[in-house]
Amino acid sequence: MQASCNREEDPYNPTLPEATKIGANTFGCKINGQIMVPKDSRVSSQLGGAPTGVNYSTARGLNIRYDWIEAIDRVENRGGIAFKLPNIDSLGVGEYIIKHVDGAFSQANTNIVYMGAIYNGGSPTSGYSSIENTGKIIITRYDDEVISGTFYCTLKNDIHPNDIIQITEGRFDFNKNTINTTSFR
Repeated sequence: MQASCNREEDPYNPTLPEATKIGANTFGCKINGQIMVPKDSRVSSQLGGAPTGVNYSTARGLNIRYDWIEAIDRVENRGGIAFKLPNIDSLGVGEYIIKHVDGAFSQANTNIVYMGAIYNGGSPTSGYSSIENTGKIIITRYDDEVISGTFYCTLKNDIHPNDIIQITEGRFDFNKNTINTTSFR
């Protein structure tokens, strides 16, 4: 009798979290039809600690306050999303049309709602920026404790503008006090 140690690994088959507004610390979307949920890196960085799958922050600038959301799959390389919501603390629940900014994966861009993405789906360069008026971020709850919403958008590659991706069925639900310490494994 011969024993075999060859065991097929289970294929990675994530599901989208429900679109809730209770501070469940969830995020998910489809990038070109492929589900992306954030995953923390399993490898520590040179600066210490493992890079996280989700980052939520707020900042104040000259006459602006904004919320910044970033989520990335750091294990399966299914891509990542980031978006900026200026003055959302005073505007609150509502629908926000996504605008265009070149090189949108930056917190320093202008006072507009925009989205950036990375996607490892075939292009030699994976940075993408939102195309004006092709999507929305819909905030369903915003208060001192929770930020929740849904989103969709069309984005183009920053170097190869004919390389277009679709972000669909996006949803997030963060407890502002615990999201940055939540493990995404």
